[in-house]
Amino acid sequence: MKFKILILSLFFLSFHLSGQVDGWGIPKIIDFPRLDKISLDNQGFIFLADLEGNLYQYSKDAKFLNNFSPPRQGSLSQLEAFWTVNIFTFSADLQEYRILDRFINPVAENRIPMDLINLAKAATLGNNNIIWVFDETDLSLKQFDYIRNRIIQNQPLNLIIDRSSLEIVDIKEYQNLLFLNIRDEGVFILDNQGNFIKKLMAKPTQKLGFWKGYLIYLEDDKIVLLNFQSEKVESINIPTGIKAKGILVNQNQIHFYDANQVWIFDKSKTPANGIF
Repeated sequence: MKFKILILSLFFLSFHLSGQVDGWGIPKIIDFPRLDKISLDNQGFIFLADLEGNLYQYSKDAKFLNNFSPPRQGSLSQLEAFWTVNIFTFSADLQEYRILDRFINPVAENRIPMDLINLAKAATLGNNNIIWVFDETDLSLKQFDYIRNRIIQNQPLNLIIDRSSLEIVDIKEYQNLLFLNIRDEGVFILDNQGNFIKKLMAKPTQKLGFWKGYLIYLEDDKIVLLNFQSEKVESINIPTGIKAKGILVNQNQIHFYDANQVWIFDKSKTPANGIF
């Protein structure tokens, strides 16, 4: 028993020293086995989803606050909490979307209407009561008004993005732009009418994450900051001892995550302070 305590003490001491050496300090940690999706709101709250689509809310200090279990269990394809008022979830497996308030109480939930959208592969919440939906059946990008239950715009992506597999792994609206991450091809930017603007030479393997004018993702043990207007790229080494698969950033914190944990760093005490 004493030997185990000694080993654990040495581990935490090593982590502490390594964190101080590379300037990142010691993180707060959320242990969350079978973590599937993560998102942050603009108040600093952290929202996590497990593999069954259950939602959990944590404070910026990594304290559990609340949870929500949907009536039908199914993994989520999308979790978005960065909107001012609402949280958005979408499950391609269940062909369902849900909009919740800040306390994760549902305010709108429904199945994707099959008479309007045959097979929703990816979806993201947009402005003015619309959901952007990629319909895999006809390879089209549709603006779905979920209040009036109608399609208000339909763009054939195979005509907009030439010679593409259209294997969309993520979609997100940000700053009135629509970002499509297409596997092994890059991140494509469209305007809020679905018109092609440009392609970014970035191939993030995590869900799309943004902070101000940056697309932020991990690559080769580095944080990559890609300014999606100027296309200037910067990078910072991730903290020693962290084996993360993704990163999210807000005003005060940097969050790394894998399938079992979230590491929360105070941005002001890291090498990223003043950079983004």
